[in-house]
Amino acid sequence: MDLMPISMPKDIDKYFFNRVKDIEMITTQLSMLEKDIPPQLLITGYRGVGKTFLLRKILNDLPSQYLSVFIDLSEITGRKKGKITEEEVLKIILNRIYGILDEKNMRKLKDKILSNFKKLLLKNYDFSNDVNFLDIPIPVIFDNYKELGKFVMELPQNIVDSSEDIKGFVIVFDEFQLLKNLKNPDAFFWLIRSFTQKQFNVSYIFTGSISKTSDIINMVNGQEGAFGGRLIQINIDPFTMDETEKYLNEKSNNLKFTKEGFKRFYSCTRGIPLYINSLSSILPNNKLCDDELIKEMLYEKIDQVAFMWIYVWGRLNPGEKKFIIYLLESDGANRFNLDKNLGYAKSSISRFIDSLSNKGIIEFNGEKFILADKMLERWLKTKCDNIGYYPF
Repeated sequence: MDLMPISMPKDIDKYFFNRVKDIEMITTQLSMLEKDIPPQLLITGYRGVGKTFLLRKILNDLPSQYLSVFIDLSEITGRKKGKITEEEVLKIILNRIYGILDEKNMRKLKDKILSNFKKLLLKNYDFSNDVNFLDIPIPVIFDNYKELGKFVMELPQNIVDSSEDIKGFVIVFDEFQLLKNLKNPDAFFWLIRSFTQKQFNVSYIFTGSISKTSDIINMVNGQEGAFGGRLIQINIDPFTMDETEKYLNEKSNNLKFTKEGFKRFYSCTRGIPLYINSLSSILPNNKLCDDELIKEMLYEKIDQVAFMWIYVWGRLNPGEKKFIIYLLESDGANRFNLDKNLGYAKSSISRFIDSLSNKGIIEFNGEKFILADKMLERWLKTKCDNIGYYPF
């Protein structure tokens, strides 16, 4: 059986499938950069649906007159144990821009940027605390956020203006909801917004596995948010049943199903590529997979299929876990019942709702809060069946 990746492969084209309409929609928007009409995009979708894969593919295939950088915020927050600062994000953007210029052999422009960067006053010195050592004043040193922010935010447009060969610059923030961990995330989004108003060839793409009712969407694109509805929001949908069948035939040609077996397979994966690939990896080669076999394999090897949720679950705090288990056992709950039955203060419950919505774990369906992903629900129930209690 051909292996199907459960992480980002080096050869994107080899494993990429379909998404023709999504690619056309996004690339059409980005083509407006050359006409001095910069689109700002918000790409959403379920965990594992392939947002990152899709955007990597689009950026790889951009014409040479466009430069792009991809900022993986999960990588930054992982290194910093969830505690990131605005300055660190700005420095990562700067490093990525410098790296793409190096990759494109734009030496003169790179040297010019480095020269200008060295002239920046990136530290502020506060001598007002009256602390000294051997009569030498010892200042409190602060990062000069204003100076760094202006330099980094203006840089992409300056690069376009400095080269006749460059027509546009694309900057992607992947898992952008992690910016909520900043000390003042709202101000950071307004910083970006303030510079996009003066730039005509720079496009920002924010993407993340978040609920459509997440408060960070309102923070960024709500009526009173930084972009005030100006972000073009595109949702990446799972594969349909027909697309899933074609995908399996093309990428995993030794898997065989009965009619009911394939229905069960699609019901379990819901057309989400990550689950399609991980469930495929545990099914036997050249054996007819029926409904019972798929249920049996999924029950026995649920950790291999839902591995993503093991990682996510391990990073939740006890209150968030209790919240999720309550929704699971209650088949969802409205705010009244959450306040009444969870045993936490209303302010704590509000924080749980915000946090779990921003992580794409729960969503509000118009009547009550529910789990956004059936695979998490299946994993929790299976673990409880196997060990007698929910993992904590």
